[in-house]
Amino acid sequence: MTTLAKVISKAFSDSSTEIADALLKHLLLFYAAVLLVAAMALTYGMDLSPGLF
Repeated sequence: MTTLAKVISKAFSDSSTEIADALLKHLLLFYAAVLLVAAMALTYGMDLSPGLF
């Protein structure tokens, strides 16, 4: 978990100007978008109102 936090911190730091860092940032954003779409697809049609919990 700490390693993941360090990678995310490095990817979104303002001092990262190398191409590898830019690629890492784009890959992390793409991965986050894929996870969001997957979560939305899995919960499609479910009643997620506060009354459910």
